[in-house]
Amino acid sequence: MMNSSANCVHRARGFSLVEVMVALIVISVGLLGCAKLGALLVSSTGTSRVRALVALEASSIADSMHADRDFWDGSSSDWTPTTALSITGTESSGTTTFSSTGSTTLTNGLTSAPNCTPGSGAPCTPGTLAAYDLTQWASDIGQSTGSNVLKNSTTTINCSSATPPSGTAVVTCVINIQWQENTVAANSQESTPTSFQTENYQLVVQP
Repeated sequence: MMNSSANCVHRARGFSLVEVMVALIVISVGLLGCAKLGALLVSSTGTSRVRALVALEASSIADSMHADRDFWDGSSSDWTPTTALSITGTESSGTTTFSSTGSTTLTNGLTSAPNCTPGSGAPCTPGTLAAYDLTQWASDIGQSTGSNVLKNSTTTINCSSATPPSGTAVVTCVINIQWQENTVAANSQESTPTSFQTENYQLVVQP
């Protein structure tokens, strides 16, 4: 009877040290995987936020083009579709500065930052109004994103015209926003744990 009781006590003694160590190793590997997954999720969330912001800002420029159609469709004397229009905006420390070629009125307006708000004085010409809206866009994007979201980004707008078989010239503008995107490596076999790559977003507009 005593031998049977001793056997029961021996069987209920518990886990060995080796078993505990193996369990800890398995749990540690799992926790490391969860930590890496969390880093990837944070990176993906940040990337999606920046891309959504870029798409929103490009659409904002397109809306300004439709509002300032008198300039962008080439019907005013400030710009004629026979001359290619090229506009470049460069971000630096949260401020985007535009320059252009193809329209003297637009180039001067981008340099002087005109005031076309209602009641500000004489009405703006189509080219000056387009410059005013672009400078306002540059100011808004700097205030909303700061210098770390679209840092060193470049925005270009290229407009040209083509004459379809119908005989009526159609102006087409391509908005392109280029920025540096921070990515996190998916596994340790990649060259670096973090890297930057250049991304582009294009939007075609017919004012």
